[in-house]
Amino acid sequence: MVGIDLGTTNSLVAHFTEGEAEVLANESGETLIPSAVAVSEDGALLVGRAAKDRLITAPDSGRAFFKRDMGTPTNYRFGGRSWSPVECSAVVLREMKRIAELRLGKPVDKAVITVPAYFLDQQRQATVEAAQIAGLKVERLLNEPTAAALAYGYRENSDLNTLLVFDLGGGTFDVTLLESFEGVVEVKASAGESRLGGEDYTEMLMNWLCRKYQWSPPVSERLRFRAEVEQLKRAMTTSDRAMIRLAGNDIEVTRKDFGEATYELTQRLRPVVRRCIRDAQLTKKHLDGVLLVGGASRMPIVSAVLLDELDLEPNRTVDPDRVVALGAAVQAALCARNEAVKDLVLTDVCPHSLGVEVSKVMANQVHDGYFSPIIDRNTTVPLSRSERFNTLHPDQDEIHLKVYQGESRLTRENQRIGEIRVKGLKHRAGQKDPGVVEVRFSYDMNGILEVEVTILHNGQKVSEVFEQRPGTMSKEDIREAIARLQPLKTHPRDTPQNRARLERAGRLWADVRGAERDALTMVVDTFERALASQDPARIREAGEELDSFLNPYFPPEE
Repeated sequence: MVGIDLGTTNSLVAHFTEGEAEVLANESGETLIPSAVAVSEDGALLVGRAAKDRLITAPDSGRAFFKRDMGTPTNYRFGGRSWSPVECSAVVLREMKRIAELRLGKPVDKAVITVPAYFLDQQRQATVEAAQIAGLKVERLLNEPTAAALAYGYRENSDLNTLLVFDLGGGTFDVTLLESFEGVVEVKASAGESRLGGEDYTEMLMNWLCRKYQWSPPVSERLRFRAEVEQLKRAMTTSDRAMIRLAGNDIEVTRKDFGEATYELTQRLRPVVRRCIRDAQLTKKHLDGVLLVGGASRMPIVSAVLLDELDLEPNRTVDPDRVVALGAAVQAALCARNEAVKDLVLTDVCPHSLGVEVSKVMANQVHDGYFSPIIDRNTTVPLSRSERFNTLHPDQDEIHLKVYQGESRLTRENQRIGEIRVKGLKHRAGQKDPGVVEVRFSYDMNGILEVEVTILHNGQKVSEVFEQRPGTMSKEDIREAIARLQPLKTHPRDTPQNRARLERAGRLWADVRGAERDALTMVVDTFERALASQDPARIREAGEELDSFLNPYFPPEE
């Protein structure tokens, strides 16, 4: 089993052996393999460096940057046929497989593959499909910042407990906040954009140069010029100024020019960092360090933004280009139960809110298409949450429960995952809870979402399992995953400990009066609100407060 960083600009493959993760090189000694596919003049399929070079001289011979189109119906035309982003990614993954088999001297058929934390369900599905075409079984899709934190946490002996991972790659941008302590890496929150990265900086700098000097390269020369602008951008990582040849003239470009040209992109980084910290319910004062991931994070403009936002200098002890692949190899070792990582524990979060479509009645009119979240983004997984919903009309016998993920209040702006149909809801005389259903979402680290609908008046249940990666898990794997979720399905108010707390509070309320009764009421109300939120941290805190109130009234033996 290997770890693969399938990147927008470059891809890497790594392996964990003898207690260490290492990135594997091809025959030329290269570890960074360009994510590019092309067809040569004689019809041969090219991948990596050869494909990238071919695209500069023959732009229509292939494609790069296809990771951004994963999960979309986009198609490219080259080599006399149509190619999908999935097929292009499969070619790159097959090359990663070949390199691994070359270096390890044995067949490789399993992989942990990293994806941006903010990849949607369809983009993750497309990644797995590409792996299947390449002959690889995906053991785990691992979020890129989480992979970086695994590599960092495993390799570094550090006092940094609360870490912000800033991952700016070629085409995607993620920020993840983690807490690490004694081998436990806990993801607290993630945020990001799946279409923002170093390639956007190159494109914007190129357009700025063309506008400023009123020049545009011929179509046949555009990729060559873009490659020169890319080199200009890289040069300004280590120098305050650099030269580029434009329309026969040597032009000097400064870091100030670069900052002006890419100002809009840089401003888009700030709210993502703030949202991630806010979702983790922390402030910048809680951060012990910032870890840079992705080649584009080397740009000085990134360090300036982070210093301005967080008052922290970024950590560069692990190579930003390789840290994700190394983390994927560590995760592969975890999946394989390698003894060297037996004490390492990883927890993750649900990167997007999950919920259902509901209708609202306003001014006696029904308005459809509203999103009602059941699991909020950045909730630790595995977990199970439930909400209750009513039919719109007493004679309504059926509901079509549409499941979505996303962050918009309108479902049309979110991604639809699937649908469940439930019948038998029509009101009948004497029914208890007529037309009411309880919808429970249970979600695990493998991306399995089980949706269970219970009709309250008769207890009838209807359930459906939605896989984040269809076809990658056997029916037995799915059954085992669902079984692991079963203990989570009890509502917090129904656990023995919490039922006992409420019963004891009720007993005390009957015994006391006046100010004592008022004080008890306030504590119990706080506890019941915490139970309704289904937030473990709130429940634990409110429960301890209630226990502190109750304990003096009851002898220990009770």
